[in-house]
Amino acid sequence: MNITTKHKRLTLHWGLSILLFVSFSLAACGPAVTATSVPTEPPSVVTEDQAPTPTEEPQVTTPTEEPQPLPRITILINESPWLAGFEALVNKYVEETGNQVTLNRTPFAGMLEKSRNAVQAPESEFDILTLNEQWYMQFYDGGLVTPIKEIDPNFVLDSQIIEYEWATRWDPELGYSTENGEIYGLPINGNIMLFFYRKDLFEAQGLDAPQTWADVEAAAQLLKNEDMSGYVVRANPPNWEFQAFLASHGGSIFKLDEKTGEWEVTLNSPEALQALNTWLKLGREYGPANYSDNGQAEMIALMASGKVPQMVLVGAAAPDFDNPEKSTVIGNVAAVPVPGLVAGSNATMSGIWVTGIPHNLPDERKQAALSFLNWALTKDAQLFYAQAGAIPVRQDVYEEMSSDSEQGWWMKAMADSTVFIHAQPRLSETPQIIEVIDRRLKTALISEITPEQALLEAAKEIHKILTDAGYRVKPLAE
Repeated sequence: MNITTKHKRLTLHWGLSILLFVSFSLAACGPAVTATSVPTEPPSVVTEDQAPTPTEEPQVTTPTEEPQPLPRITILINESPWLAGFEALVNKYVEETGNQVTLNRTPFAGMLEKSRNAVQAPESEFDILTLNEQWYMQFYDGGLVTPIKEIDPNFVLDSQIIEYEWATRWDPELGYSTENGEIYGLPINGNIMLFFYRKDLFEAQGLDAPQTWADVEAAAQLLKNEDMSGYVVRANPPNWEFQAFLASHGGSIFKLDEKTGEWEVTLNSPEALQALNTWLKLGREYGPANYSDNGQAEMIALMASGKVPQMVLVGAAAPDFDNPEKSTVIGNVAAVPVPGLVAGSNATMSGIWVTGIPHNLPDERKQAALSFLNWALTKDAQLFYAQAGAIPVRQDVYEEMSSDSEQGWWMKAMADSTVFIHAQPRLSETPQIIEVIDRRLKTALISEITPEQALLEAAKEIHKILTDAGYRVKPLAE
């Protein structure tokens, strides 16, 4: 978004939580990931109902020193496709350190309410919250999670940890995630988009891996036939994929004029129109007959069954294409960074989760929580995490895994994509903004309104959302 400043603090908008979290969860979480080499640690993690009573002492033995266990920590974690990998990571932590962990597994729809209740209580029941990209800013801005340096003044973030356009940071004065902001959260699930394509079909036609949307259309023209579509767009919901098209065309939803301190809604710009026309053309002309109905699960099924040769999808989908229980195209799918308008203008949208340590905890519990996160973000732990089927958050892990015989084909694409990461809108009003974009894109896709009308009407609605929330907003260009 290239947003770097804001002149008034945002107020919390808890009432926005329910409207769009289900649709966004499809983008941020991704499909089930099948581990290629699942570690076999004995089950060490307990669920809440298995946790000892407060009078019980953790039983820890170590052969080399007197046991000094940290307090047991409880982690609120969503029931997502990367849960199995996270649980394997926690099991390894328990085994290596003797420190005890309880996982509170919660469906996505209940995550925000539980997180909110925890930070508003006299003392949080959770030591670590996992926060979705579209609402972590509410916890940062409200001071509801503890800045990491308040727990450890000497904390330094490892340079290999990917910050996903500063999702780890927050500037309370500017009210946004910025490069120079304080570290409030640490990433735990590194989902971004990749471009998947059938390398066998591309090679048979003498086609290189697409770098531009023109390359994608050329391939769609050659490969579409009675049995196969040329491309498929994600229509349910469409906002996440379209944001990549928008960013790769040099467009944005809104931006800030740093000289005047005013926000400007730019969704109805010429760049946005070009991006929308490209997206619509690929979806309508080269997509399946039900091009306006496909969501992530349907897209995976189309690629895995040989019905479509190329698509933009969350990186965590990759193992499905090599899963013999799901795929008929094993070994024939490749991945590269999401294309751009021109080579080098690639854009992949972040769809991550970060962890936060609640503000309302005693210091010893904060220290125990940070000890786990420090361990979990080490290179060795993140390599284990990747091998357990989760999505790591370290650049050196992606680079090392790029040569892996089974996962290297898509891990390399992840490594190559990190320089092209773009943030989604990171305002408290984001859920409202995303609802507008989804609704207007869908009506354009089914030709109820023109692309120009869709962008203008969406821009008007977003302009009103920002104005009503108290931002200084420039008049909308029409």
